[in-house]
Amino acid sequence: MTRICLLVPSISHIQKLIKDRKLVSGHDISDGGLITCILEMSFAGNCGLDIDISCDSDVPFIDLLFAEELGFVFEVSKKNEQEVLDGFSAVNIPCFFIGHSTKDTKKINKKQEVLHEDMTVLRDIWEETSFQLERFQTDYQCVQQEQQGLKGRLEPPYHIPFESEIISFVPRGRPPSIPPIKVAVLREEGSNSDREMAAVLHMAGFEVWDVNMQDMCSGKITLDQFRGVVFVGGFSYGDVCGSAKGWAASILFNQNIREQFLKFRNRPDTFSLGVCNGCQLMGLLDWVAQDEDQKENVSSGVGQGVFLDHNESGRFECRFVTVRVQTSPSIMFRGMEGTVFGMWSAHGEGKMIFKTPDIQNDVLRMNLAPVRYVDDSGNPTIVYPFNPNGSPDGIAALCSEDGRHLAIMPHPERCFLPWQCPWMPFGMKEKLDVSPWYKMFQNAFDWCVEQV
Repeated sequence: MTRICLLVPSISHIQKLIKDRKLVSGHDISDGGLITCILEMSFAGNCGLDIDISCDSDVPFIDLLFAEELGFVFEVSKKNEQEVLDGFSAVNIPCFFIGHSTKDTKKINKKQEVLHEDMTVLRDIWEETSFQLERFQTDYQCVQQEQQGLKGRLEPPYHIPFESEIISFVPRGRPPSIPPIKVAVLREEGSNSDREMAAVLHMAGFEVWDVNMQDMCSGKITLDQFRGVVFVGGFSYGDVCGSAKGWAASILFNQNIREQFLKFRNRPDTFSLGVCNGCQLMGLLDWVAQDEDQKENVSSGVGQGVFLDHNESGRFECRFVTVRVQTSPSIMFRGMEGTVFGMWSAHGEGKMIFKTPDIQNDVLRMNLAPVRYVDDSGNPTIVYPFNPNGSPDGIAALCSEDGRHLAIMPHPERCFLPWQCPWMPFGMKEKLDVSPWYKMFQNAFDWCVEQV
């Protein structure tokens, strides 16, 4: 950088533009130069660009495109274009208009057309090395599906039917006449996400208790005092012998603990939520998708109707997937039917395998699959990576027939605030105080109040 004196004013002015919401997007020019910066913005935005670099410099055009000189590229709306240009000029910082975004093609001109190519073709070339490496560690068909799918990706059709309820967020308050509603955030060795879960439950109005399985095994804590139990995510016992099997064993093979859980499950004023590792646990405890022929053996492990197997890709998957809320008896999804939104998914064993086709058919017939993985058209899918594990019919969650017990593989507690979501449609993040998943926990609290 030859004019170091411009660095501080540049950064200060850019921060002002961001604060005033004059910039739509931006990227610094670094490795690979101007052309790489522009390409990366185009790929990330899933759009084309029409670039016209008109200058009288004697520098060869190829050198100009790949020069790794300090700089920035910004996207601004048409109405703010001149204001942004004038603003940089006012503080003596060079700034030039070089083009605009297009629907699907990328053109670069310098007096004559230099490049004209479909953006998806260029992106495929850009990512080819990564996909070749993926073939060594991921199921081949999954890699093919993801690579081909990128060529036709659209903006996910986010939809929040109750958006007006979460624009202005007010933490839940407990009616003075009602005693504290206690919920146990239950964890085991290797569990995680208990802090995020405690935070959202507290915001929803619950009195949250941090309970370790050892507290129950030692007799220090019993479930009698709780209205809700939440089995958190993670890798209990390191997933040795399979996900949640060690956790399930500590319940199923301890008569006192097993009876406590059975009593809690059967109380009509209680609810439970299992997320990720907790979802796997609830499957092993047969709290959801029960085998009808073994209903009398609930919480014994004998009536297990669903098993969470390894992901179709053969590897751990961490993605922000799009899901849709279906009509179901689940108390936590009341009033949320039709919601389409993103949710964090992070697991290695999430593919739902039903004991018999009849159990799977009953789940769908009775609307006991309240959440589905969906594609860019909002339709349930088994296609990777929209469906990160290959679960049939895009099933991402299961609930009990009475709606009180919910097992879900993605993590709603990791994205109940807008800043926890890596992507939203333009303007939505600034408009919302909380994400739609916060309503799940509001619903649970309201249901508990109704049962008093």
